[in-house]
Parts: sequence; structure tokens; C-alpha cells
Amino acid sequence: MPIDPLPPENSSDGPDWLDEFRDLANRQLEDGSSCEQVHPIVARWFEKLMQRDPPESRDSVLQAMSCLATEIIASAPEDMIDQVDEEEEDALAGFIEYVLMIGRAFEISLRSGELDDL
Repeated sequence: MPIDPLPPENSSDGPDWLDEFRDLANRQLEDGSSCEQVHPIVARWFEKLMQRDPPESRDSVLQAMSCLATEIIASAPEDMIDQVDEEEEDALAGFIEYVLMIGRAFEISLRSGELDDL
């Protein structure tokens, strides 16, 4: 399933926090080309990642990611956590761990040269 690209830079769609990353990419790439150049590379990498097992991790690393997910939830804005009941909080922690695992795989790919096209 293809991933939709980020909204165009001149669009008001999308969260404001993406502006920082778009600006950073534009400083490195030709102005206005960050999404057009970077997103397809990342989308292909993500699709490949989803077709294979996650990177091997020592038990201590998995435990650390679980602890980090707990810390992220504990430091989340109170009004956000108030919206989440206990069962959903466990699902949220699992989702955060999942995102951390993807971030770890992304870092491994960056270091190994798999994403040198960026």
C-alpha cells in the first residue's frame, strides 16, 4: 500500500511540526524539493521494512524501549493522557514501542548505507 506524500509546502494541510523537517531538508536540497525527493525514498524503505522482520535486538534493548515508551507517556501533556483510558494507554505504549523500533531500523539503515540516496 503506497504512502501518501506530505502536503505541499504552500499548503496549510498537515501539522505545524512537519515544517521544521521540511525546512531542514530544503536547506540541504534544492528549495521546494524536499518532499518530492526524500519521501519516495523513505516510503520505499518503509515498505521493504514491513516485508521483513524487525532488526535483531538484545533483550535489554527491548526492555529499554519499553521503559522509554513508559517515560514518553508519563511526560505527555496531561490533557492528552486524560483522553486515554487504561486499556488504550497500554495500546498507546505498544504503538510508541513500535515507532521506536521503526526509528531504530531507520538509524541502522542510515548507518549501513542503505539510505545513502538521501
